[in-house]
Amino acid sequence: KGLELGADDFIVQPVSNQELVARIKAALRVKALSDEVQHYNVELETKVRERTHTAEHLADELRAERDNLRETFDVFDEALLLLDAQGRVLVANAAGQRLYATPLAKDLAALAAETLLSTGKASLSGPVKAPIRRGAAPSSMPDHTGTPADLSAVISDHPLSHGGRIFVGRAYPVSGRRVLVYVRDVTAERDGEMQRLQAEKLASIGMLAAGVAHEINNPAAFVLGNIEALAAQIRQVERRLGTGVDPAARADLEAMIFEVTTILQESKEGMARIQRIVRDLSAFSHVDDDTQCVTAVNAGVESTLSLLRNELRHRATVEKDLRAARLVRTSTARLGQVFLNLIINAAQALDEAEVKRNRILVRTYDSGDDVVFEVSDNGPGIAPELLPRIFDSFFTTKPPGVGTGLGLPISQGIVRALGGEITVETQLGRGATFRVRLPAQAPVRSEVPAVEAAPLYRRRRVLCVDDEALLLKAYRRMLADVHEVVTALGGKDALLILQKQHDFDLILCDLQMPEMSGMELYSAVKAMHPELGDRFVFVTGGAFSAEAKRFLEQAVTCLSKPFRIEELLAIIEKKIAERTGLPSDLTAQKPGHSA
Repeated sequence: KGLELGADDFIVQPVSNQELVARIKAALRVKALSDEVQHYNVELETKVRERTHTAEHLADELRAERDNLRETFDVFDEALLLLDAQGRVLVANAAGQRLYATPLAKDLAALAAETLLSTGKASLSGPVKAPIRRGAAPSSMPDHTGTPADLSAVISDHPLSHGGRIFVGRAYPVSGRRVLVYVRDVTAERDGEMQRLQAEKLASIGMLAAGVAHEINNPAAFVLGNIEALAAQIRQVERRLGTGVDPAARADLEAMIFEVTTILQESKEGMARIQRIVRDLSAFSHVDDDTQCVTAVNAGVESTLSLLRNELRHRATVEKDLRAARLVRTSTARLGQVFLNLIINAAQALDEAEVKRNRILVRTYDSGDDVVFEVSDNGPGIAPELLPRIFDSFFTTKPPGVGTGLGLPISQGIVRALGGEITVETQLGRGATFRVRLPAQAPVRSEVPAVEAAPLYRRRRVLCVDDEALLLKAYRRMLADVHEVVTALGGKDALLILQKQHDFDLILCDLQMPEMSGMELYSAVKAMHPELGDRFVFVTGGAFSAEAKRFLEQAVTCLSKPFRIEELLAIIEKKIAERTGLPSDLTAQKPGHSA
């Protein structure tokens, strides 16, 4: 009963001393053990409480780190997804969640499956061994053994596209039959790369055009000069045709002279047209510093239309209304590229079978602080659903081989870089109007030139230096009746002449010549005869090297090939007047064959 009530032990009387001592010792041992157990329990409880507190603190830190990590991942525009063997998302950042909610989910799951199937054989930059099939995500993924260090990434062998965007996926196998998928939007990179390639192509075409223009300039210059000289000779023959000639023969000769004069005039007009085309081509292919030059909008339009003459005449009738009187701070080449793209875009929108009906209206006018350029066509117009995309790179409604889809985006980029804007107005069945607004510079003063009589010229002594023998002959024919002409075939020949005689009023020198360029000749002559330095007039068909461009930016006079005799005579008088300080109209002789 005592034990049942909680006693630890009992002794039955009579009690022996030995038994009593033994029982007391046993009770003390039990008590000591009980105290020790209780002490250990207290220590254990204290440690459990401490470790529980530490675990809770670590859990809080882990949760904070997890939240920080998630927030960090959510900042990335690239999608990160951790998928299990069944293609389910275990972890994903915000971009990954948005992307996985699209039809690309099947492609991403297939990419993850291919990663596990590849057994680490695909290289980081190589294609997937088996192509990913769109819309065919596996229901489960095979198990994959191996350490993560032995596993390589698998890259999608075709771009993933959705909503007009292009993505590239890369998958990394991790432990536990899971795959980390990294998806990057490469739309801007692809667009930039294509624009870079297009820009390089345009630059190559520009260099080729500039080279062709330069090669045309030399023969065009002496052909134009010879035509004018021949016309002058014909006029002299006509004046010398005396009255003593038989009337019938005289009538025949006059008819022949009239026919020859007509042919020469037509040839001269043709050469003048070649001259304009070459100059327009050179201006379009030349790259200027946009911040250092200004361009007349109307001149840019005329130049562009001249280049597109053949393209447009088979498509539409072009109407012009050019009333802008202000300048734009940019280069002729950049402005011409905008005009070229917009006018070609209008022409290609028209049906070639309706060439008689097709119309393209090109307008320029001043509006407040802006200059406005408009291109309108009477084509089919632009559908409302396509209108938001017309300035997207590579978007085009034209058939393959007709358009690249870069003309409008490039034009928009140029216009925005110039501080302007480009807009479009369109209506189905009634055509479209593209409008470019650019900040204007100071207005151009428009004056009607007074009609002057043919000038008289004082006879000068001119040294003509060129590596083209036929052009030197043309110089003699053009100038012999007006000035005393000495010719030198190249820079070295000119130096030999200048060592013996240096009393020239003007030195007409080609800029680019073999063996010794015009720049080298200029430096050598200035060293020998400093007073001749300001008597140079350089003639060029185009300066290509950076050194030549820097040289022309100095205070030197330059005449572009091909040129007419009036331009040549005028620049000679202007140069001499600048040097002497005398007016150029104090002259004494009239050219015998001025046009």
